[in-house]
Amino acid sequence: MVHCPESDSILFVSSPFLNGLEGLTGRDLFISDIPLHDATRDVILVGEQARAQDGLRRRMDKLKSSIEETNRAVDAEREKNVSLLHLIFPPDIAKRLWLGETIEAKSYPNVTMLFSDIVGFTAICSTATPMMVINMLQNLYERFDQFCGQLDIYKESINAPN
Repeated sequence: MVHCPESDSILFVSSPFLNGLEGLTGRDLFISDIPLHDATRDVILVGEQARAQDGLRRRMDKLKSSIEETNRAVDAEREKNVSLLHLIFPPDIAKRLWLGETIEAKSYPNVTMLFSDIVGFTAICSTATPMMVINMLQNLYERFDQFCGQLDIYKESINAPN
């Protein structure tokens, strides 16, 4: 408190007790209402800066977690793709496909072709895993070949053009 003899009054100088920018605006005050050299101004500004940095840090942590989760999902899908390539193609061909290399077509002098239809194949595929379908077809055609050999069934041989 300061006594002003000219006006015979007492000047009371103080700083409001505030716990952040919300407390300041809640009293219809602005940061410019606090004197430049008042420590309250610095406390408010430092507090707001810390709060903003905490919010930014939280958002960055969420983004980092999201990116890490997405990377794990991409890695899992990549592994599935590699596994599928290795199931379908011989290892050397699968590797070359994965690396994006071109693969020359090969010709064979003798090829056996079988055109067949399996009743209910779509329904079977809808309830089975891809590996189950592959194993089922493998077993089916191996047995078919065995029966053809046992019954001495005629297989027409067509030579492929070179």
